[in-house]
Amino acid sequence: MENNTPNTVVLDAAKEKFELACKQAQSLQIVDNFGGAFVAAGVVRLLREAMTPEVMNQVFMPLMNTKVGFLTDRTGKIDKKTGRAREPYSMDIVRDCIIDAAALGLLPTGNQFNIIADRMYPTKEGYTYLLKKMGVKYIIEKSYPSMQAQYADIQCRVSYKYKDEVNSFTVKLNIKKDDYSSVEQIQGKAERKAKKALYEYITGTDLGEADEESAQVVDATYEDVTAKDAQSFDASQLKTEQDVKVALLRGHISKAEADALIEQMQQNKPQKEVDTKQPDELFPEDKQ
Repeated sequence: MENNTPNTVVLDAAKEKFELACKQAQSLQIVDNFGGAFVAAGVVRLLREAMTPEVMNQVFMPLMNTKVGFLTDRTGKIDKKTGRAREPYSMDIVRDCIIDAAALGLLPTGNQFNIIADRMYPTKEGYTYLLKKMGVKYIIEKSYPSMQAQYADIQCRVSYKYKDEVNSFTVKLNIKKDDYSSVEQIQGKAERKAKKALYEYITGTDLGEADEESAQVVDATYEDVTAKDAQSFDASQLKTEQDVKVALLRGHISKAEADALIEQMQQNKPQKEVDTKQPDELFPEDKQ
């Protein structure tokens, strides 16, 4: 009788190597890391040593096509459009995609990446995770999509703060859609592309897209807001604390001015409604 009980010793050793590789991969996210190639080689080596066929079968393959793990475009189920089923991805392809994801700093849990057309692509959750790890603060403002037959045109303005850099840029996107696509779905796809653009701009990388046509950035403009003339900005138009935080992030007002405005707003509120957040918290937690 075949014994399917996992080898605890093997799995523990694989876990240690996997965790070590993920920790080493964190240094790959540092901009201007000139020794990154040597680190990347070590990360890939550790991951391949850890992800043996036994470990893949016991740990990683069960995560495929689950929201707890990662989704793919090949589920083994019958496609309603084609009437055919596509076999799930092989162990070798899944291993390579997990290695690509881990080297980028992503985990094979929480739907941080998808496997599409044999390749790994970070999801909206994945880019959110990467930007948070890097300490990037950002606000994404999405326009209402303009619906076309097969595409929707939408703009996203990204304002961000990374270390001492405060800037913003706008991306104009056309999102592929069908007759059943909702505004929320289109805005969600646009948000992912905006986070992708922000991550790639800061790190200087290009991770590609699963659908290059629908993901193409039609036009991108860059606006340096770090040197804006504060005197030309009318602070009286700021009505809420969130407005103040956005203005601070964009460089329209100084931190001292933001503190004073927020303090004044809090004084004008009933006591039970006073916002206890610190002024340097530029925006609420990004909810996914």
